[in-house]
Amino acid sequence: MNNLTKTAFLIILFLLFNPLSANETRIDSVDSYLNAVQSLVKSKDNFKEDFLDIEFLLHKNKHAQGKEKVLTLLNLYTAYIYKSGEIANRYNDQAMALSEKLAFKEGILKANYNKAYFLFVLGDFEESMKMVLEIQKVVGATTYPEIYADISTLKSYIYSERGEYDRALETGLRLLDSAEKSKNDYLLMKANSALSHYYLRIENYSKSLTYCLEGLHYILKLKKTQYIYPKIDEIARMTAKLNDPKGALKIYAFFLEIEKELPPAGSYILASVHSNMANIYISIGEHEKALTHISKALEINFENNYLFRIPRALTIQAELYLQTKDTAQAISNYEKSIEAAENIDAFDVVKRNSQILSQLYEKTNQIAKAKDYKSLYKAINDSLFTNEKEQKIIILETKRKIKEVLQNKKILELENTAQKAKFRAIIIVLILLFVISTISIYSYLKVRKKNRLLLLRTIDLAEIQLRMSEKISGFQHMETQWSVERKTSDIPKTQPRIDKDIKNIILTKLEKLENENFFLDPNCNLHQLSEQLKTNPKYLSQVINQEKKSNFNNYINELRINYLLPKLLKDIEFRNSKLSYISFSLGYNNLNTFNAAFKKRLGILPSNFINELNNAFEIKSKSPTQPSYKLKKIG
Repeated sequence: MNNLTKTAFLIILFLLFNPLSANETRIDSVDSYLNAVQSLVKSKDNFKEDFLDIEFLLHKNKHAQGKEKVLTLLNLYTAYIYKSGEIANRYNDQAMALSEKLAFKEGILKANYNKAYFLFVLGDFEESMKMVLEIQKVVGATTYPEIYADISTLKSYIYSERGEYDRALETGLRLLDSAEKSKNDYLLMKANSALSHYYLRIENYSKSLTYCLEGLHYILKLKKTQYIYPKIDEIARMTAKLNDPKGALKIYAFFLEIEKELPPAGSYILASVHSNMANIYISIGEHEKALTHISKALEINFENNYLFRIPRALTIQAELYLQTKDTAQAISNYEKSIEAAENIDAFDVVKRNSQILSQLYEKTNQIAKAKDYKSLYKAINDSLFTNEKEQKIIILETKRKIKEVLQNKKILELENTAQKAKFRAIIIVLILLFVISTISIYSYLKVRKKNRLLLLRTIDLAEIQLRMSEKISGFQHMETQWSVERKTSDIPKTQPRIDKDIKNIILTKLEKLENENFFLDPNCNLHQLSEQLKTNPKYLSQVINQEKKSNFNNYINELRINYLLPKLLKDIEFRNSKLSYISFSLGYNNLNTFNAAFKKRLGILPSNFINELNNAFEIKSKSPTQPSYKLKKIG
């Protein structure tokens, strides 16, 4: 994709689709959602089952039979999952056994998903993914939509945690497409959760917050209250990351107020809350509070074996040690975080922290260890973040943007004709840009190997100069039929004859001045030159027209460009000077005039000509010796 296309594409997307870009808008939106949460919490007594009231569920479990009992046991699992894994799994096992006895397939699938999710909570990504893939074989968006949404979201979570961002995004967007087609609120809730998690991991916090709030909308609508605590935690975390630590602390104060009215959030949620609050206090320099919170987070994580939270908690503690100038302890924590991340294949943490460790070891003059961690960083980076994956992400996000535009089109159809016309124009531009970018990426992928081999060939510098010299010589002496006709047309059809001796004298003097580079004088004009030659301007003009086959202005421009070309080849410092300087050194008072003269002569702008020269010399300097090849014609 060329730079112009890419820049235009990104600018348009930014202008059209930058949700919550203003800080005030974001704050207003967050406040409105938190108010909605508070309103729902006030009505909790009317929705005891939705709020997973444990006493209510235990009482119901005693009297429920058949499938109703299975669903109640599954609700008890959900009520305990963030509080006690042991109790939650006990209820899930009971639900599984009863479902198998009743041949209740949905109950079996939900119980299996619960097992996979619990493995994810413990950081066993590999086993969790194996279970998800088994469930995926028998569920679909139409057969078991909620289970399909659950396993798709879990898959996206695992991919994000492993740093497989292209797969995480693809899974999340596929789920969102299914949700929008079916208009299923549960699928929409889960899809927004998956995408929020993905954008959080790639540190696009504004977009993550947008999806998080959209997901919270469906959580409130469906009264899936088990997700309220995690969402408040996520909103606070992203608010802090968007440079509003005070706003984030206010949200955590709201979290504590909600916890007074609802059952406790549970250790799994609190571990995340303490880690995030520690991060906030680090950002505002309150180190004692930060140490208290991160110590509590680590204590909860180790006590409950929340393996996938441990690497990030250790990383936060390491960052705290760096701020307090305890480099040795920071290094120790970063190393522990890498070890913990490697145990669960959390490669994004390994990548980030290995880079930090390589820098810290360099600062402490431990060169061998610095090299080891630099090699580890490079190995992880090369394996996870290839051009293909980055391009796939760009294509996926672009397709999503196009779809959003097309969806919004239906709404905008209700507006006036002028708005419709403007919208259609935007759609056309976006589609054209998307097509151009897609074709460019496809072309790049197709010819990449071929181009790589081609670029690695040596460009013989002597051959370049020879070819360029031949080209310059050609420009000096060769004339096309068009140029002859053009120049001839400039000559007046009837001109008074000049005495041959006078003409020869003028030509001799003119050639002498050419050798002295008279044309570099910015004040050079026909009258000034005729005075230098001690002749009549009319005679001089006639000699130039007849002998140089050009009018005066074209004659001066040709001399200047002829002077410039060999200098560009030989003088690298001059070649890389600003165009305005080059233009002025040739006698041009105006850069546009220089550009026009150069392009008229060579058919290419001087900036492009210089870039091609630099590229040619750069390839020559970097490449091993190879047989020379034919240069692409410049101009």
